[in-house]
Parts: sequence; C-alpha cells; structure tokens
Amino acid sequence: MAKPIQNPCEDEPSALPFRTGGPLRRHQEYLIFYFFAITSWIMEICAACLGSLYGAESHYFIGTITPFLVTHWAAFLQTCWLMATSRRETIADRMAYLNLACRFQRLCAPTALIGMVTWAVAYRFRDKASSQAYWVIYLVVWILNIVVCIMNVYNNITWESDLLYQIAPDVHQGNFWLGVLGIRSMIKAKDVLDEHSKDQDFELKQRDNKRGV
Repeated sequence: MAKPIQNPCEDEPSALPFRTGGPLRRHQEYLIFYFFAITSWIMEICAACLGSLYGAESHYFIGTITPFLVTHWAAFLQTCWLMATSRRETIADRMAYLNLACRFQRLCAPTALIGMVTWAVAYRFRDKASSQAYWVIYLVVWILNIVVCIMNVYNNITWESDLLYQIAPDVHQGNFWLGVLGIRSMIKAKDVLDEHSKDQDFELKQRDNKRGV
C-alpha cells in the first residue's frame, strides 16, 4: 500500500503563477496535440527506414528526422505547458491533471519504443553503416523519452492517483498500468466533466447564499 500523503486536502498551486495562455477549447487542443503526435510517429518511422537505406547524411533522412523532432517537441511542450499552468484546487482539477499526465505517457512511450527498436537494429549493424550519427540520434531519443516517462510516472501519475484515492475514494480509476503505458486515461472524460459541473453548481449555490445573507 502506498504511503499516506500528508495534508492531501490542501490546495496545491500550479507550477507557474498563471493559467493557460489561450482560449482554445478542449477538443481543439486535443486535435492539435494528436496532429503533432501522430505526425511525429510517422516521421520517426520514416526517418528510421530512410536512414538505414541512405545514411544519416542523406537528404531523405534529414528531411524526415527534422519534422519528427519539430512535431514531437511541439506536442511535448504543449503538454508540459498545460501541466505547468493547470489548476489543482478541486477534485475535478486533480482528475483532469491525472488524465493529462497519462496523455504525456501516450506521447513519449511510443516515441521511446520506436527509438529503442531503431537504435538496437542500427547498433547491431553499426560496422556497415556509413555514419554513426544515425544510431546515436535514436539512442538519444530513446533515453530522453524513457527518462521523461519514468519521471512522469513517479512524480505525477502515482502521486495524483494515490492522492485521489485518499481525498476522493468514490472516484473510479481505471487500470494503473494502462495509464502508465499511455494506452488509455485512468479516469473517463465523462467523470471529469460531471465533477466539474458539480463544482460549478456548488459555487453558484455559495454565491446565491451570500447574496441571500
């Protein structure tokens, strides 16, 4: 059993002292994220195939590895920004933050897997390769993403999951390992929206009571 968290009901401020910097709706933000993420995976695989055929100094490899790095880091920084500026004052905020941490895994875990497989094959045949930069790039991609995944699991997913079990034991959480692997979010989006609506109703009742007094 996880060690109890001290003062679990205290409000935790966001990492940055201001909220998200744009008026994007949830579905628009998701669309942008998955566009970057899926494009980065496609470009990563294409770069792996073309780099093995033509080498790391070829225009084919450079023309595919560059879009991969741009789109991957765009999705990476987009998620980091949301996590750094998100509110964690209510249970609904905590639930949304946990799902955001799972989405972070959804980006980095496949990228790390592709990088690991590509590096393993390229390193095995490194003597026949025309350039060592090919497998070195994928080694760096693999290491960076796997380290980020481990830190995210320890600092965000495990912490927020244990915290919700303590402050809101009635909240249904999905399979922990599916969330760690990024396969699915630990909390259904419908449950998060329902909790947000409850918080809004509670705030409206408080305002009405104050006006009545």
